[in-house]
Amino acid sequence: MIRHLFFIILLVLVSVQTNAQKSSFLVLGDLHYDLSGNHNMEWLANKPDDVRQVKEYIDYTKNNWNDFMGILRQQVLTVKPPVKAVIQLGDLSEGLAGSEEKAGIMATNAMKAIDNANLPVPWIIVKGNHDVTGPGAVEAFQQFYVPMIRKQTKRPEINNASYSYISGDVQVICLDPFDKDIDMVSFLEKELSASKAKFKFVAVHQPVIPVTERCWHMLKDNPGKREKLLEVIARHKAIVLTAHLHRYSVVSRNTPFGSVVQVMVNSVVKDRNYLEPSHVITEYGPAIAQNVTDWQPETLESRKAILAEEAKHVVFYKQTDLPGYAMIKTDGKKGTVQLEYYAAFGKESYDKIDLTELLNPAKAIAAKNIDAKQNDLK
Repeated sequence: MIRHLFFIILLVLVSVQTNAQKSSFLVLGDLHYDLSGNHNMEWLANKPDDVRQVKEYIDYTKNNWNDFMGILRQQVLTVKPPVKAVIQLGDLSEGLAGSEEKAGIMATNAMKAIDNANLPVPWIIVKGNHDVTGPGAVEAFQQFYVPMIRKQTKRPEINNASYSYISGDVQVICLDPFDKDIDMVSFLEKELSASKAKFKFVAVHQPVIPVTERCWHMLKDNPGKREKLLEVIARHKAIVLTAHLHRYSVVSRNTPFGSVVQVMVNSVVKDRNYLEPSHVITEYGPAIAQNVTDWQPETLESRKAILAEEAKHVVFYKQTDLPGYAMIKTDGKKGTVQLEYYAAFGKESYDKIDLTELLNPAKAIAAKNIDAKQNDLK
């Protein structure tokens, strides 16, 4: 009897240890939550493109937000291994409130939206450019977002949007490229060097590797510092989670210190039934710059040059406009990180990629060939 009881206890302990080594994280890109009462429309009146954008996001919020949160809630409650947190990669709100008063109202409403989503796991919030755009937005972020970050992470000492969150053997380091008082690269190096986590993620709104025709990426005007940023990420085998450009993309780029793997998530759901992309781009190079022909034709050649230089180092790449969310699954026992991408309101994953393989250049090339064959079949 004692031996049988001991055996049962041993099984429970092994099961608990095994489960503790596995975890999931739900990853959201831009959301642009917005309500009609969030804006000083007189301030917006002389900004016609912003007016158009604001009206669109108010409609998307009205038509899709509650249902989208319901899908996420169901995923958090049912996905295995258990979801430990939601990582939201910036532009939670639309911004452009137009006054200090409206900026406070917008930030308050965004925080209420998080509470009302009723997700039983913390939100790890990254600062996006829209979150701090317009009069009073920077101050509103500090007044409303930062306390929410403290509440969600249970870290009362946090006082800005550059911070770390640790769950089990996973560490998520959030970077704020908009705060000029913090040396982003030095902060990241300090956090990664001190980290004891098995899996490390860098969560930042702007990408570190250009993946669309716009070639927007951090530190593009400071190549020396950008190389240092890539070095720090590669040396610590951290995986970058990013958003900003409203695309789904995965890229693996070589550096002298190892590979940098970047996942871009797009969570602006305009059409809840958009489950298959109109196109998928898998070849990285200057041709990407011509993907949207009417965007800044005067900068086309310079953007093609940027992509040509990056192409020398890229070994895996895919990009599409498919909206949705990602599920990152880690397995401490196997040492693996798996990506599952869900399109719009779809119940089944659209894409699955072994991110661990992409950290290995040789395996990344093999993964590229396999992925290309799968896309041909689709």
